[in-house]
This record gives sequence, C-alpha cells and structure tokens, in this order.
Amino acid sequence: MTAVLQPGAQDTLFGLIRLAGLCAALPAAAIREVVPCPTQLQPFPASRVDVLGALELRGEVIPVIDLARALTSASAQGGTVQADDRSIVVILRHEQHVFAVLADGILGVMPLTSREISPVGQAGMSEHQRLFSSTFRVEAHNGVVLDPAAIIALPGMVTATDRSARKDDARQIDEPILVFTVAGLRLALPASCVDASLPRADLLPTPTETELWIAHREYKGAEIPVIDTLHLLGHGALPTGRRSGASIVVRTQLPDPAPSGWTEPFGLVALLIDTVDDIGRFAARCFAPLLQDAVSGASLSHGLLETADGAALLLDAQKLAAHDGLRHLGVIRNQPEHTQTTARSSQGGDPCARTAEKPFLVFSVGDQRFSTPLEAVEEILLAQTAILPMPPGQSGMIGLFASRGHCVPLLDLTHALGDAATRDGRYIIVTRSDHPQGLRRAGFRVDELHSVDRKVLQEIGRKPADASQRRNPSGLPGPTIRLNDGHACTVLDLAGAAERLLNAPATHAGTLTVR
Repeated sequence: MTAVLQPGAQDTLFGLIRLAGLCAALPAAAIREVVPCPTQLQPFPASRVDVLGALELRGEVIPVIDLARALTSASAQGGTVQADDRSIVVILRHEQHVFAVLADGILGVMPLTSREISPVGQAGMSEHQRLFSSTFRVEAHNGVVLDPAAIIALPGMVTATDRSARKDDARQIDEPILVFTVAGLRLALPASCVDASLPRADLLPTPTETELWIAHREYKGAEIPVIDTLHLLGHGALPTGRRSGASIVVRTQLPDPAPSGWTEPFGLVALLIDTVDDIGRFAARCFAPLLQDAVSGASLSHGLLETADGAALLLDAQKLAAHDGLRHLGVIRNQPEHTQTTARSSQGGDPCARTAEKPFLVFSVGDQRFSTPLEAVEEILLAQTAILPMPPGQSGMIGLFASRGHCVPLLDLTHALGDAATRDGRYIIVTRSDHPQGLRRAGFRVDELHSVDRKVLQEIGRKPADASQRRNPSGLPGPTIRLNDGHACTVLDLAGAAERLLNAPATHAGTLTVR
C-alpha cells in the first residue's frame, strides 16, 4: 500500500487556537487533547496568579493556566472560570511535563515553514513576552507562535507528570488527530494527510459542478476544488447551493500519469466542513475498529474514536489519499486573475520590497480595522486593568493605570477618530516612544485584536493640512498596509498621537496623523 505523503521536511505542523483575541500556534506534537472548559476548577497550590486551579481528567490532576493573563501581565483573581469566558481547555505536553491552558476555540491545523515564521527580537523582552518569540502569516491566519518550553520555564510555573511518558502507560495513537463536524456528523482525520484547515469563507463556482466537486476556494495563491464531504463518505449530500463554509485541505496521491509539468508530489482538495472541534493525540483504547462490510458508508472509515464530546468516525488517511476521484481533482489548480496580475507586477517591482516588510498590529475600533507599527507597542492589556479615572480635559486623558512599575495615561481615541473610537474596548494597547526624560508610555482602548502582519507600508498620498479631515482615517489618503483579504488598512501612529495629545496646546489636541 502506498504511504500517505507527509508534509515537507521543513514543514512543522501546528495547531491553531484562539487565545485572548489572537490566533496562537502551538506545535501539534505538543497538543495532547482538547476538552470543554468546566465552570469550576479544583484548588491547586501555586504561587502564580495565572494558575487558576486544576482539572481532573481520567484520574490525572492537571494545572490550568490562563495564558491571556500571562501574555498581558494583567492582574488575576483566580478561582471560578465563567463558561462564557473560555470555551475549551487545551492539554499540552512537553517532555515529561503536562499542563493545560484556557482558550477561546480551535481554529484548526496548519503546516508552517521558516518562510512563514518571523522571529521577534528578544532583547529587552520580559519573561511573558518570550512566550511568543515568533509571529506567523499564512493564508487567512496571522498570529503568534507559542513555545511550550517557555511556558514551563516561567518562574513558579507548576506542571503535572505526563502519564503517556511512563513505560506502563497505555499505547497512544502515533499522530495528532483532527476532529471536525459537517452537517451534524462528527468525523476525525489523521494529521498526516492534512495540509491545512481554513476558516469559513465564500466559495467560488466551478466550471463543471458534479456531485463530488461542488466549488472552488482560494488557497496558497490558487483555486483548488471543494469537495462535498457527505457525498464523498456515502452519507448523502450537503444542501444544494451551499456557497460558504470552513474547509480542511487534504493531500492526495497523484493520478497515473501525473499531468505534464506537475512538480509537486501530491494534489490538494478542500473538504467542506462546518467546524473544527478538537485536535490531539488519543490513547489506543479510545479507538474501536469498524467492520466495513457490515456498515453502510464506511468505505473510507477506519473506526470509531471516542473523544471528550462523544464518538467520531475516524477516516482512513491511506484510503482518502488514494481515492480515485480525489486524485484526479487534486491536480486541478486555477490561477485567480488578481493573483496573476500581482505576480506580473511583482516581477518588475522593487527587489527590496520583501526586506521593507515590517510587523504591524491589526486591531478594530468599532466596525473599522486599523494597524499600528508593532515596534511602538510595549504590551497589550485586558481592559479589566484597574484604572484611576481623571476629570475630562483637552488632552483626552481618561485616567491612569499602573503597568510594569510605571504610571501610564489612558487616552481617549475619540479625540482623534471621532465617533469611530471607543471608551469601552476589551483591550488596551500600550505604546512607547523615546523622550528626553526616558521612554514615554500611553494606553489606548480598542475593541478587538486581529493579528500581527508583516507588511510593506504603502504611502498613498500627502497628509491633509486640515486637521478636521484627520478625524476619519478611513477616508484619508495616508499610509496603509494591504491585508491578506485584500482590504487596505490605515496605519495609525499611536505613539506619535500620544505625544501630541499630551504635549500639544489645547487647540491642537484633537489631531491624529497616520504613519
């Protein structure tokens, strides 16, 4: 039997989770399993406030860490976990250590290469900042890469001993498993045949739609076939006319003969799904083989997998990769017109454009997205940080809060963005700028954090001289970056805005320039 093609030698498979508004990547090999978040954790002795308690799982007592607090250095109370605060607990292991982290949800899996991971300089970084020493950008996902070893190395961090590391423990299934749902059917797929999982997106029409091939979707600069997963497995069909959904991109074997000029050792198709529910390694006792001749629709199935949320049908990676229909569809690649235009323009473009890329923090204020240079961001805090209110003034100062031993002013973005700004955002971006008396810090409230993207700053036009025009950055012809979804995003100089708001005369306090 032909082996399933593995990811490239330089690929590392990562599990993607949503954490404190960010997309965080963890090595898939470090993810043991994912379980629902309980409403109450057991008491656990720990000196760190971000260790909330412990979770009892099949006789193991595992400490649970709130990485959102560790990442933001926010104050913590510990104890009860509200059900609407975090939805899952991710069990991680590193060497003989096992511990759990709270997360908002699972985004899927994605192989990352050195081209897609950008190290962040660690000079002057705090112990919490070293938890994410790299950022990544690929397709619709942008975020930070978490290091399990750095989490364990935090002062006072506590872990349990991983039973799977003991010689007398039950045998484990030898690779990570991705659990997902489509039309109410829970399925599981070995990560060996997964190229990536993609979030919900609009689908593109196909030139010849069939029962199996129902759409296209963009992936890695091309359009690949989207498969009706229910029809593939012999469990009926998805509703006719479905034009959006999440996907799992799987690698297929090549047809014989392979298309002329085809250079990759595999093909790619996207299985249409609803949600990714779990990712992890499962004990062999959780698996029950399926008698395929006696069960309808089991030709591509390997057996039943018992997960924390119930049983899932485990698909056979070998049979899926060798499926005749998928093999022929996997070598169909359409080049989108906008991608061809971009490729042509890049051939005659500036060869130094790649080196001009800089990291930007992308965030939302109201229903608008903005960005700011990451080099000017010192940290990100949850808005639960204690704030001393201040009387309203011309400088736009809302109050004061303590951060890393410094008294930091919290500034009102409405002085710069008008109605687009918020006073009740979930996060506080703390900026830093050089000053004759030392570093000057200031905080701005924002509603959502989206990603850290490495982009080239695009100077579109001159900044307007009329200060009143600066109150609506979405209409400015100022600097922007181009996000992965193709939309332009205004770049705000928050650190410079803080300097002007705090130092400028009252008649100029309400101005914000874009950078």
